[in-house]
Amino acid sequence: MTKTLDYVAEAYRSILENDFEQAIHWFDQALELSPQEADIHYRCSVTCSRSSRLEKAIHHARAALDLEPGTEEYRLHYERLLAMELTRKALKALEHGSRTENSVRAAVIDLEQAVKMDPLSSKAYIGLAVAYSELGEYTFALYAIREAIQLLDGDSSIHELKLWEQRIETYIE
Repeated sequence: MTKTLDYVAEAYRSILENDFEQAIHWFDQALELSPQEADIHYRCSVTCSRSSRLEKAIHHARAALDLEPGTEEYRLHYERLLAMELTRKALKALEHGSRTENSVRAAVIDLEQAVKMDPLSSKAYIGLAVAYSELGEYTFALYAIREAIQLLDGDSSIHELKLWEQRIETYIE
């Protein structure tokens, strides 16, 4: 166990130096010795998500949750990561040039699930606003854009979102 703690300490040192890839390496080393340590899986997951390694982050979050299913922090983190994955998938589908009404509706389903899992995801709400607008469902689009505006209060992107909100309002009137 001492070696495991040494690896975790190295991971934290790497995080303090903003070297997240090295931190992931040290967490991986610790997990090779102590694969049943939920907290190490969780911390590795957090580090992976900060390094845009979403698939690996989800894997470790799931492992932490499997090892300690009653830990609310692990469950919330795992759901947030799944929401990020659903949002990524849906936004990719919305960016694709040959999208159909069915693909947009599928994106809406994914994005609605994402905001249920992570109601603080402004990205998911913006995606919903785009998808609903494309479907001509402007009341839902307006709701989604307003949620995003509230979440991003004070962010520089608010101005563009408020302009978009005004355009959507004209479609409803």
